[in-house]
Amino acid sequence: MSEITSIIDEIIGKRKVGAKVPYKVLENLKYLESKIGQIRDLEKTIRSLPVHTSSVIEQIERFDFRAMSDRLIQERKTWEILWQRLNRDTINIGVIGLARQGKSTLLQRVAGLTDDEIPSSDRMPCTSVQSNIYHVDENTYAKVYFHSESYFLEEVIKPYYEELGFFRVPVNLSEFRSSPFPSTPTNPRHPAKAEAVYKHLRDDYHAHVNEYGRLLKAEKEYITIPKEKIKEYVSQDYDNQGNPRFFNHLAVEKVEIFCSFPETKVKKIGLVDMPGLGDTRLGDTERMIRALGEDVDFILFVRRPVPSGSFWGESDVNLYDEASQALQNKLPLKEWSFMLLNQDETNDQQCSDMENTRTNKGIHVKKCLRANCKNTLSANQILQEVIDELVQRMDHLDQQYMSAAFKDLQDFQNFVEEQLQRVRQIVSAMGDINAKYLILKEDFLEQLYKEIEEFRVQVRQRFKVTNEEFKTQVSSVIERCKTEVIIPSLNELTVRANKDGIDKVYFDAIQQMRANFLKQFHSIGGDLRQSFENTKSDLAKVFVKIGLGALTGQQGLELLKALEKSFAQDNELQNLTRGFRFIISFEIMYKGFIQSQVWEKLSQVLPPYPLKPVKTPDVIDTVLSNLKESHKKAIEECQVALSNIGESINRAQISMVEEFSDHITRSQGIEREWDIFLNNNRCQVWPQLQELENQKQLQQQWLTLVDETLSASRKLSV
Repeated sequence: MSEITSIIDEIIGKRKVGAKVPYKVLENLKYLESKIGQIRDLEKTIRSLPVHTSSVIEQIERFDFRAMSDRLIQERKTWEILWQRLNRDTINIGVIGLARQGKSTLLQRVAGLTDDEIPSSDRMPCTSVQSNIYHVDENTYAKVYFHSESYFLEEVIKPYYEELGFFRVPVNLSEFRSSPFPSTPTNPRHPAKAEAVYKHLRDDYHAHVNEYGRLLKAEKEYITIPKEKIKEYVSQDYDNQGNPRFFNHLAVEKVEIFCSFPETKVKKIGLVDMPGLGDTRLGDTERMIRALGEDVDFILFVRRPVPSGSFWGESDVNLYDEASQALQNKLPLKEWSFMLLNQDETNDQQCSDMENTRTNKGIHVKKCLRANCKNTLSANQILQEVIDELVQRMDHLDQQYMSAAFKDLQDFQNFVEEQLQRVRQIVSAMGDINAKYLILKEDFLEQLYKEIEEFRVQVRQRFKVTNEEFKTQVSSVIERCKTEVIIPSLNELTVRANKDGIDKVYFDAIQQMRANFLKQFHSIGGDLRQSFENTKSDLAKVFVKIGLGALTGQQGLELLKALEKSFAQDNELQNLTRGFRFIISFEIMYKGFIQSQVWEKLSQVLPPYPLKPVKTPDVIDTVLSNLKESHKKAIEECQVALSNIGESINRAQISMVEEFSDHITRSQGIEREWDIFLNNNRCQVWPQLQELENQKQLQQQWLTLVDETLSASRKLSV
């Protein structure tokens, strides 16, 4: 036995190393699941898009994300079972069969237990919960694992309600306990067995909820109990009338029993006792399938022919088919199961008959054995034969299971990639904002050139003729000069000449007259600036017309300033920045242009330097006459000078518009600059693009998620 124990230890050690592979696959499946979840969340957002994308949404709605999720759940279950299988500390043998076939008797003989731990009976079914039995060199004890309250209601009680056609499943134990129990089944699924199912639910689960309900907590829990308490949690015991007496087992998920096997001292071998099938308790089959997948490495079917004659019936075939589901067809059941025919002195012929006809019913196992389950020696020989099979073939079985799991995983990967590529194509069909933008940009530039050119023509035409506005301003100033530039009277000149001398009086009068003239022309500066501002405002209307007004909400000069500020933020938009900065800052100031022209003419007529002394006898009269003549001549000279200036102002306005237009429409690389600017601000310039932009962002998120999900899928093949 020590040699076999050593071999089993080696097998378990090797399996634990191999368990790293399914663990890694599970991690990758978890990551893949998160990505698929993100895609499904984004799908809901895409469904909320405007109606013009309805064709895309219709295609998305035809795509079944649930199928992908369901297959992922299936794969995860496979690899969870495989990981549990390889990561166990024991190699487990599951003993299953219909009720009253001798399973519990066989296990009693092997494990040295009695009816007080795993009851057996030829009457009513006794084993009520799964019992995992492990060899230890110490006194017998057990761990009892209880359902959580929520699991109990969902997995144990709910199937009864659904089977019986009851409308509302209790949401908690208190409701199950206190609500009036339905008087009869309502449209049951299977009327023939409805009465027995109804009786189980009413007379066991509902009537005795106060007895076992205290064991159901918010979370799953377990307790450790001594040998003498085990029966209370694992079995149904009946009175003489066949009524059950124990109900704690109704709250139990499974029990682990630790005891010393009297004959077979092989450590790290576990025996799994499943409740006998064939009763009308619901859920036993599902729990058996789950237990075989999660807790069992090898199955031993137990079947006892009766002397009066036995045959493989529908229940036997169903049990075999149900057990086949445990590993989801990853490992054929015939590779990891034996059939034990429970033979005694009364049914030898019946055992032969059943062995000979087994395969005719599709029941295929690795070996078909015979033994008397009541005989301790025979029972232990059966166990030893199963152990020998496991020692020889456990590694092969694990590899076969792993290989099948990887094959299905590869199929799943191919399925995921195929589906995700379909998703990519669907979303790629969403509105192409770039194509729409290119069309709008070309239309914008065409309209820009057209409007700017028309504006240039208007400015040229407008200023070919005399600038009437400026002409009016000049006439107004000249009239003021005639009346407001005052020449000293003869009396004033006489008084001042007596005091300061005639030459000084004459000189001072000339200087004062010139200063007074210059003051009159200052008003033209403000009016002149307004003329240029008006031209700029007219120009701003062009940009409002072609759609740039929506960028800032400004108009007139403020719009030009806002655009210049926006252009200046990008170093690649130098021509646009230069053009708009030029037009904003362009000014003709009175002091810098008109004043110089007026000063030049006035300084010739009214010189700023001392005049020659007046030497005529009638000096005062001569001075007055000279002053009047100078006043008249100054007005005439200013009129001539300013009429020429009007033409210069016209040319300045034309040049301002022309240079600005050259900067923004004819500079080298200007179309690229407009492209950069318009692309960066396309949703503000064209609000209709915002919808497409939103789609584009969702589309990009979607495609990124698809790529990440594909990458996650490809990581599964570790």
